[in-house]
Formats: sequence, C-alpha cells, structure tokens
Amino acid sequence: MASSSRVRVFLGCSVDGFIAGPDNDLSFLHGPNPPNPPAPSDGYLTYQAFMSQVGVLLMGRQTFDVVSAMDIDWPYGDTPVLVATHRPLEGAPSTVRAVAGDIRGLIAEAKATAGDRDVYLDGGNLARQGLDAGLVDELCLTLLPVLLGGTGTRLFDGLVQTHLMEFVGHHTGENGMVQLTLRPRPSSSRAAT
Repeated sequence: MASSSRVRVFLGCSVDGFIAGPDNDLSFLHGPNPPNPPAPSDGYLTYQAFMSQVGVLLMGRQTFDVVSAMDIDWPYGDTPVLVATHRPLEGAPSTVRAVAGDIRGLIAEAKATAGDRDVYLDGGNLARQGLDAGLVDELCLTLLPVLLGGTGTRLFDGLVQTHLMEFVGHHTGENGMVQLTLRPRPSSSRAAT
C-alpha cells in the first residue's frame, strides 16, 4: 500500500533567497521586531502547526550539525529525524538515525517512517535534490524582510532544471514576514513516488 504522506519543504529565507548567512549564521531568522508588527493573517502556518502534521524529518548532515551546535534544546522533540550522511552521528538524540543513498531512496525511507503523516525535507541541498527529482509536493517559504547581499547559502542555487510552480497561498506573519506556499504545477512532469 502506497504512503499518503506528502514531501514538504518548510523554510525561512531572506527576500534575496538566503536560508543562511555567512558561516551558517541563522540570526537573521529571528530579526529585529518592528514596533507594531501585524498579527498573522488567517492561514499563516506556524512552525508548531506544521510540525503537528509531520511524521519524520529528513535533513542533510550540514543542517543537523548547525542545529546540534545551537545553544538550544533539541527543537524536534520526539519526531523521528533521518540524517543523510556517511559519517557517524555521535551524541545524537535517540530519535535521530543516519541514512544514506540517493534522494529517491532517502525519501522512500522517510515516507515509510512517516506512515500517513508528512515528510519534512529540511536543508537546502536535500530540498534542491528533492525538487530536481520531482519528489517535493509543497514548498512553504517564509520571507523575512531582510536582504543579506552576496554572502551565505541561497536556497535555490544549484537546481539543475526549471520548475514550474503555482502559488496556492500567501499570508502575512508577525514582524513583517510573508509566507508563500507553492506546489509543482499539475501539468509538470512529476517523478513517480
């Protein structure tokens, strides 16, 4: 029986498309608070609401290392996390395990782990691989009102083909953020999952 889970990307980025600044700096994601921020509009998907739909995270090793180095509690709670890596994950929480293979195999394993819940594809490299393989069902991008310039990690640098998308939602959030939800166009050729 095929899994009904969706493969979703949920990321914050600068207006100029960066998901991380120099040296994987993520401080811009928590940016300055304007004096009178607008309240989130109806339909704005909070991180907590998104995570309530997720059965597993599939993330790249660099993303895992950046999150692990932060001075915070493990942000994914009891949600299983699969890390695409060939190196040991020393000191990882018990909910984390290493996986290896091509993007199709990684996503198939993630879907099997997620059951009927969604797969959260996290990290720029895996998100790009998933898009190029035609395996991403939805992108939810929260744009922060900041331009980082020419430094850092851009979300879409490295895509190898054009992807026709359709906007299926746009909402405002606190601190001037704008959230865009996109899906591949139905007429686009999609890889079988």
